[in-house]
Amino acid sequence: MFEKSGRYFRIIIVFIKYNLFSLLYTDIKQDYVSDKKCSCQIDQKYRNNAVKLRKAFEELGPTFIKLGQTLSNRPDLLPRAYIMELDRLHDDVEVLPFESMRKSFEADCICDTVPEEHSPFCYHCNDILDLYNEFDTKPIASASIGQVYRAVIDGREVAVKIARPDVIDTINLDLMIMKDLKRLLFGVFGFGKDFDVDGFLDDFKDMLTRELDYKSEALNIERFKENFKDNEDVKIPDVFWDYTRETVLVMEFIHGNQIQDLHDIDRDKSTKLVKLISDSYLKQIYLDGFFHADPHGGNIIALEDGSIALLDFGAVGVLDSELQWNLFNLFYGVFKRDVDIATDYFFRIGSVKDRNIDVHAFKEDMDMVISRQHFSKAGEKQSDNYVMLAVKYNISMPRIFSRLERALFLVEDVCMKLDPAFNIMDEAEALVGKSMRARFSPDMVARTIQKDAANYYLMFRSLPARVDHAFDSLDYVMKSIERNTAARQKRQSILKKGLFVLGFAILATAIFVWFS
Repeated sequence: MFEKSGRYFRIIIVFIKYNLFSLLYTDIKQDYVSDKKCSCQIDQKYRNNAVKLRKAFEELGPTFIKLGQTLSNRPDLLPRAYIMELDRLHDDVEVLPFESMRKSFEADCICDTVPEEHSPFCYHCNDILDLYNEFDTKPIASASIGQVYRAVIDGREVAVKIARPDVIDTINLDLMIMKDLKRLLFGVFGFGKDFDVDGFLDDFKDMLTRELDYKSEALNIERFKENFKDNEDVKIPDVFWDYTRETVLVMEFIHGNQIQDLHDIDRDKSTKLVKLISDSYLKQIYLDGFFHADPHGGNIIALEDGSIALLDFGAVGVLDSELQWNLFNLFYGVFKRDVDIATDYFFRIGSVKDRNIDVHAFKEDMDMVISRQHFSKAGEKQSDNYVMLAVKYNISMPRIFSRLERALFLVEDVCMKLDPAFNIMDEAEALVGKSMRARFSPDMVARTIQKDAANYYLMFRSLPARVDHAFDSLDYVMKSIERNTAARQKRQSILKKGLFVLGFAILATAIFVWFS
């Protein structure tokens, strides 16, 4: 109770410190024309205010840092000036001494119930420094959720990522407070009555839950490793499962240079790196349906042999088969410069709220987006054009779409820093051909036939019962009809008799009156 009250007080103090309540209300509710570089006068004014929001989020810790990063994916909610500033949010925080980190992992005992049988990998029953051949207690990286250390296991260098103590408690407190104040908080942001606050918070909570569970991240690594097992140009680190827990992730340490640190490299090398990065990412989306959701320059490593390695698999995206197929056909329509195909599959991906949407105007804008995608050579990123198109025509896109758009935006950013003339359409032809071959390969056709055969077998197996049920239903209907027919005939007979009696009575009365 007191912890929650204290956290409430802390959040309010920080918001007041940066004057966020009045600042956000006056800025975010404005409707104005912005350009890609936010160079207009209003953008510059708002950019200064957005800096205050970023600093406030950094000061409030991991939950708000992640919230800011999530909002930076939503140009449908915030002005571009705020999007650009929140995209700069980083997790660099004060380093905790190793002794303070111990309680994150030492409380979890994995030993058997028999007291004398202690696991040699248990952090509770053994000192962590004894479990590794070497362990450097000075972290090589520090973030709001965890810290990373370098160690050695059986002669192999490993990276040991350990969650910060009590980070889950802080995040849970913040999530409770956000739920308490959701209408006020998101009302201040001016998101409007159509904004699904509960859906946003649920998705945000799910994302944090996945990122806080290092075993879940280890499973993501294994899945990426399986997807790239036949690709020697993309390296995925090994996981050391015996040493991995929900709060500890141990994986192979990969030597190389972060893409963001590469400067003045020769043209051939940069061209090869750009091709590897873009090809690997297109594969993740359109072939695997499982993609890295945070592919910034610090999570992609350039290796000495010319290949690349991927790191940090806490944030991923999963595309179901229908969405993946629709995305591919949208991509194919853009690649072929076919506005009708692109429009058709864009509408299949999203949900059109306005039934009176001007389709002709939409196609005109789609044509412009396609033209920019193909002919832009000035280092201008194009990935966010689609979400802006959805915003303009009030089309609701799946939640995963904003995560995918941000990931593509980051990939474009990485590639353009290596090659300013990069255009993802240059890599599209090979991807389209590969995807078509994969979808209509003999193996895929055989699997489809096998799947359909199983469905048909189940259908025929249940056919006798279905036929019996159909005949029973038909028999019931016929009996009902018969009963209804008999009742109707009886009513008609009674009615006829009644009419006859009534007619006879009228006739008798008339005769009686006449002769009277």
